[in-house]
Amino acid sequence: MELKQLTHFFNTRIYVVPSYQRGYSWQKKQIEDFLTDIDHAIRLDSHHYTGTITIQKQNETEKVGLNNFEIYHLVDGQQRITTLILILSHLIKKLKNNENEEDAKEKEKTYIVNRNSYLFRYAIDKTSENYFKSLILEIENLSSLDENHYTRNLKAAKKIISDYFTKNEDRELEFLNAIEEKLLFNEYIISDTAEIGIVFETMNNRGVDLSNLEIVKNRLLYLTSKIKLEEENESTVTKLSEQINQKWSIILRNLTLPDEVLDEDTFLSNHWIIYKGWSKDNKAKDEILNKEFTIGKMVENPESMMTEISKYIDSLATASLHWRFINYPTEDKAFPEVENKKLRYEIKSYLEKLNQLSNSAVRPLILAFMPSMNENPSFLLKLIKLTEIFSFRLFSMNRRRSDTGKNDIYRHCLGYHSSYSDEETQRHALSLLAWYIDYYGDKERFELEIQELFKSSKKMGYYSWGALNYFLYEYEEKIKGSEDRKVSFSFARSKSKSVEHILPQTTEGTKWKKNVAKMDKIDIKRWTHSLGNLVLISKYKNSELLNSSFDKKKEGYKKGSFSEIEIANENDSWKIKNIKQREEIMLSFLDERWKLNESFSEIYSSFDEYEDETEEENEDDVRL
Repeated sequence: MELKQLTHFFNTRIYVVPSYQRGYSWQKKQIEDFLTDIDHAIRLDSHHYTGTITIQKQNETEKVGLNNFEIYHLVDGQQRITTLILILSHLIKKLKNNENEEDAKEKEKTYIVNRNSYLFRYAIDKTSENYFKSLILEIENLSSLDENHYTRNLKAAKKIISDYFTKNEDRELEFLNAIEEKLLFNEYIISDTAEIGIVFETMNNRGVDLSNLEIVKNRLLYLTSKIKLEEENESTVTKLSEQINQKWSIILRNLTLPDEVLDEDTFLSNHWIIYKGWSKDNKAKDEILNKEFTIGKMVENPESMMTEISKYIDSLATASLHWRFINYPTEDKAFPEVENKKLRYEIKSYLEKLNQLSNSAVRPLILAFMPSMNENPSFLLKLIKLTEIFSFRLFSMNRRRSDTGKNDIYRHCLGYHSSYSDEETQRHALSLLAWYIDYYGDKERFELEIQELFKSSKKMGYYSWGALNYFLYEYEEKIKGSEDRKVSFSFARSKSKSVEHILPQTTEGTKWKKNVAKMDKIDIKRWTHSLGNLVLISKYKNSELLNSSFDKKKEGYKKGSFSEIEIANENDSWKIKNIKQREEIMLSFLDERWKLNESFSEIYSSFDEYEDETEEENEDDVRL
């Protein structure tokens, strides 16, 4: 196959990143390695093989001046081409500022924009498209402040390239010539959409690093490309290939949040649990590729395979939106099907709380019942509230194993999803959580846990309690009422910065010394690390302020978090009796907020007691 220079690819062509492709993902190491490869080609005066660019010609052209430019989808090679455009944009801007201005403008017309037609663009990701034109290429005025994970990658790449050439001054023309003359590429043109799957199936077998979600998509496209029907039905296969790509566009869009991209493999696994069920190994990828969507099954019954593929991708696309809502409930557009504003607010609020806890055990359970947001949002709220109590009491409060309850919850999710609107199914799900809350989230375990935290020489009582940050944050939320937040959870989760000992840990040489003068080490530890002596503060304070007198602390507390203000307003001094009184108040809040004195099994009784195999070792049978 003849190797081609970059100029071959930019000859009356326009390249589009199709909607089923993720955005720009290269990081610093990959970008710097690429720049180093170009530098080595210059220094060695040799060619550098840059890989294969796989493209698909579209059935449309765009008039640019007097010429018709052909439009191609970038199927593979997007990261390299995008990086080259970023490098070329930087080089051209620099060259415009010296005696090469006219030549630089010609290069801009060749690679970047020609008569207002951008030669590299995004199909549907308009956030990346607008960001790329305005802040990266600096050709258009900024019209939107929207950002996402991929635009931040583009911004970071632009800076990395700029920094590189700051260290390599006056080499712009040298690099531009090398990019055009020394970089060599293979070109592979795909004839139709179905062939995309064949390409990636082959690439995957050669060890290309793809996510499981991408590998599954490529398998579905590959199987579709192999389906042979009667001539009059061939268009059905083409439509299915297009449908796969369209659904994947939706999925990738739903998984892309403003500040992160949700893990694709985690989503794939959670969806498979509600779609086909759960096994102990929970290897969704293996089951999808080796059991469900196989070449053998396709050969045996092509029509059935087409039906199954269509059904699966429809379900996957719908679930991706629900998964987005679960992970990003604060989004303005989340839960549009819940018409009652109060219900919608509460659902979003409790999901936000749940996301601040360890909650992997309950995520497929919530996903299974997400379709009920339209028909029965009250049940969905009840379920989410119960999962928050489950997650807090088992994993934060009582430090149970992270997989406690997982087997039993996961194994029911397929049935739950299949009959999510059935009242008996809903009661069963609630009672399942209720049993675990009563059995593994019990108050007695909590009290023993706290005793151990005070007894251990390596622990510091409540200050070492795993639930402390979330507990103090929720207490702050309670006393703030309808006021605006003064503390974000992102700050609150950093205990070393956000949690202060009112009676300081170090009293030597301070006015606090007299408060503990008659106490032994055990008592000093008990009250220094008491729940009543710990407060969520609104901003980080240095050690000098942390050890200052209570009168001085009060002045700072009056301007701090609602918890700080409460302490300042209700206490003239801070002695052991004050700590005891506040601890009683805090423990009462714990009882009330997470209902420690209630029997959830009685409230949600549905079936007999059973045992979880994760907590009691070797218990393989779950009794229902």
